[in-house]
Amino acid sequence: MPRSPSQPDRADRGRAPELEFCVHGEPASARAHNRARLAAWRQRVRKAAGAAWPEDRNPIELVVELRITHYGERRVIDMDNLIKPVQDALQGIAYVDDGQVKDVTGNFRDIDGRYPLRYISPCLSAAFSNGREFVHVRVWLARDDEELG
Repeated sequence: MPRSPSQPDRADRGRAPELEFCVHGEPASARAHNRARLAAWRQRVRKAAGAAWPEDRNPIELVVELRITHYGERRVIDMDNLIKPVQDALQGIAYVDDGQVKDVTGNFRDIDGRYPLRYISPCLSAAFSNGREFVHVRVWLARDDEELG
């Protein structure tokens, strides 16, 4: 059974994200012609991020890693067009500026796929239990080590 990108790989186990949340519904593309729909999507992401971010915590000022996974029945947008609105929405909540994002990964996975449940987060478990398509977002402080390749 393949590992879901929303599940931690061996390097991530024991390394809790600084922020984790899910947003239900179809994501909007950065290239959407319907600007009102894009603005509404960004606002939903900001609201979900704000609800998951402690009120008394300031945005991170260090470099971060971002992992975004869209779980749905079909891919509706290119991953690069999914990433930008989410990155923009997290500015001022999780981090000061999206220029702090050192590494970003965007994935699409079938919501009905078979994934191992070991190490699944409560946030992800709750999102799957809802039964509707969703986007799972996690932010970590960037690792110090560099990998070539």
